[in-house]
Amino acid sequence: MADRFVFLRLALKEVAKRHGMFVTFMPKPTTGDWRSGAHINFSLRSLREPAGNLFEDSDGGWSDESRYAVGGLLAHAEALTAITCPTVNSYNGLVPRVGGFEGGTVTWAPTNITYGHNNRAAQFRLPQSRFCIENRAADMCMNVYLSLACTLAASVEGIVGKTDPGNPTDRDLYSMTTQEAEAAGIRRLPRNLMDALGHLKKDELIAKVLGQTMIDSYTAYKLDEWERYHQAVTDWEVEEYLRLY
Repeated sequence: MADRFVFLRLALKEVAKRHGMFVTFMPKPTTGDWRSGAHINFSLRSLREPAGNLFEDSDGGWSDESRYAVGGLLAHAEALTAITCPTVNSYNGLVPRVGGFEGGTVTWAPTNITYGHNNRAAQFRLPQSRFCIENRAADMCMNVYLSLACTLAASVEGIVGKTDPGNPTDRDLYSMTTQEAEAAGIRRLPRNLMDALGHLKKDELIAKVLGQTMIDSYTAYKLDEWERYHQAVTDWEVEEYLRLY
């Protein structure tokens, strides 16, 4: 699947080039438009029963393993987001509302670290049509090999350790106040790349999966991206501050 993902990006670029156009996978290319995401949907199978889906129980409902897998993902959500949302621009899309949208202001992008049944406002969604876990905090700029490796590792850790994810959040997260979220134990997704990298550097599981050399290289590269970003003055800053101050 990772190979197909990479091939798709390359193929679309080349096809567009032949027609004098270009394709961008930038997560948030314009202010007043929807975020471009690449949600990770996955399920797991047991080596003992390869024909089955670990996330579905014998009665046709969500299994205990699916809950434990969510628990593992929740435990490493911030560090995982540093891998699945790897650019400065990624976090411009992880906001609850944007003015000027057609049909309203809600972005349907995840902003809170929680899970819910078919809840498109949560980071992790348990869909109503299939037994899989969807991570909605991911975009097309990610290194999909690293992202899937960390996703699987966090899920397996949750299943092995029987990590309790707590109660699902089956309500509108965009209308939830900060106080309500804190009372429910719901954490906020990292607000920017620097925030996410801080969590990545402290996550022992991700370091074990990727290796310390890869972690050091990745964080150094991304910290350089963050520093270069802050050397630029954006149009928004000029509009906001130039005449005001």
